[in-house]
Amino acid sequence: GKSIGNGFPLAMCVTTPEVAEAFADSSLHFNTFGGNAIACSAGLATLKAIEEDNLMENCRVVGDKFLRGFNTLREKYEFVGDCRGLGLFLAMEMVENKTTNKALPLYHFSALHERIRDHGIFIGKGGLYGNCFRIQPPMCVSEADAE
Repeated sequence: GKSIGNGFPLAMCVTTPEVAEAFADSSLHFNTFGGNAIACSAGLATLKAIEEDNLMENCRVVGDKFLRGFNTLREKYEFVGDCRGLGLFLAMEMVENKTTNKALPLYHFSALHERIRDHGIFIGKGGLYGNCFRIQPPMCVSEADAE
């Protein structure tokens, strides 16, 4: 996911009050750096920037633009399957054809991935069958960048 410390090593856990309460009187957990003032400052500064720069809305707007572009490619190419995502967590599935939606064989996918990298574009790969391109650009990516 996106770094809560904006590059500073920091993590968090979100849970329900019931789950948190179960750990309150337990020695089953520990954290070496829990409550570190510098880490807390980095996390608060990151959250402040996200709010002040309206980055959550930017993620929605730019993510929608990326998804529309992915779906345009899906309409154009037989080997582009499902395109999905929420905000800036996006994936484009590669298939043999749209009739069967069978995953593009790994050797074809890997060749395509390498060709994309040859053009200086670095994107992730994943999916249950290893046939999805995944992008997770920074939250500050613009609509112009998405174009």
